[in-house]
Amino acid sequence: MKKILLVNPWIEDVSAYDFWLKPVSLLYISSVLKKFGIEPRLIDLLDRHDEELIRFLKKPVKDKYYGTGSFYNESIKKPNSMKSIPRYFKRYGMPEKLFRKKLSVHKDVDAVFVTSMMTYWHYGVSDTIRVIKEELHEKPVLLGGVYSTLLVDHARNNSGADFVSPGTGMFPLSKALDYVDIEIDLHDLNKNWIESLIPDYSHYKKIPYKVLITSVGCPFRCSYCASWRLWKDFTFHSAEKTLDIVEQFVSDGTKNIVFFDDALLIGDRFKHFLKMYLKKRKKIQFHLPNGVHARFIDKELANLMKEANFKTIKLGYETYNADLQEKTGGKVSNIDLEKAVFNLKDAGFTSKEVSAYIIANLPGQSMEDTIKAIKKCDELGIVPNVNEFTPIPKTPQWEELINDGKLPRNVDPLLLNNSILPYWWDKGLSVNQIDALKNEAWKVKEHLLNE
Repeated sequence: MKKILLVNPWIEDVSAYDFWLKPVSLLYISSVLKKFGIEPRLIDLLDRHDEELIRFLKKPVKDKYYGTGSFYNESIKKPNSMKSIPRYFKRYGMPEKLFRKKLSVHKDVDAVFVTSMMTYWHYGVSDTIRVIKEELHEKPVLLGGVYSTLLVDHARNNSGADFVSPGTGMFPLSKALDYVDIEIDLHDLNKNWIESLIPDYSHYKKIPYKVLITSVGCPFRCSYCASWRLWKDFTFHSAEKTLDIVEQFVSDGTKNIVFFDDALLIGDRFKHFLKMYLKKRKKIQFHLPNGVHARFIDKELANLMKEANFKTIKLGYETYNADLQEKTGGKVSNIDLEKAVFNLKDAGFTSKEVSAYIIANLPGQSMEDTIKAIKKCDELGIVPNVNEFTPIPKTPQWEELINDGKLPRNVDPLLLNNSILPYWWDKGLSVNQIDALKNEAWKVKEHLLNE
């Protein structure tokens, strides 16, 4: 039997937090490999609940909000590109010594598949691959995922992988398997993989939550988002399939289910799922942390979510400025937000459960605009979460900044990270201005949650 080791790499950054992070793409790949008689193995360097990690660190894992929590981390040498930036650079995830120990029991695998997430986390990817190649020597190491797709040339030149397989769906997996001379026909599966497969969580012995994705892509074309660039079409599985997965998760003892879709509420399938679920209601909590579309939260949906026990609802608000709302994609308006919050409050949700993402430092956005967005959240009684703008490679916003000469074309992707960008970019708000905005948002959060 062929054997493939799947690896979720380290994060190397100035900050990182386990806000329900799971390598869902690898878990889908695991399901595919099993389907075709290939043995999948997994090393998740970001698994805070790994039993060997807990024994290695000699201290129990500390969960905070419904299974979220802080990663183990170590300060490491800064890359040259951020030498002048006054922030510590850290490796988040499993200690290297333990990683090497885990790799030592997988010397019989035929290949190693590494995934990737944010483009500015590429140092964690290359470091992970370095260690794999030092321990497993001649075994081919292949890289896929978001970073390898948005910045394929950078990944080929810098990751250290033997083969980079960009793309989404089954296509990159098919190319990767061809590279390691494993012949299986994924053509039929590629047509309906999201309806046919379930992410394989069997690799985890203990997990306080499970992440579920019921759709890929997005019909909106927000200028700062890469979802619609990564996925050619907006594809989703049926409400019945969603219910089937949820029931399987619950039967495994899962208490928290997290939806990470980019466009979960579009269409009527989510309502249909909730109506079916409520006929078999279980004692679990649901979470929506990915900035859902406020315009689709009507009275019926708000009541269904309340009855189904949703504990986290994060709305995508982004900006108060109506012109910018329209220019960046028309995802939400102030009226959309007001209606959604009214419906959620009327259903019984409180400030502890509902919050809104606000972007600070968007090109063309003033500090006053972000202050107005914070005040709007305060007025509506929902917690504002201020996030600095990140220029994501290959998005229209990134391309415009590059073409206008406002961003260097060959800048290290690490420096585009929202936590680092304000330290060197003179086209937007300063670090002090962004800190002031975050303090304003914190004050609103404090008084809303203490009412």
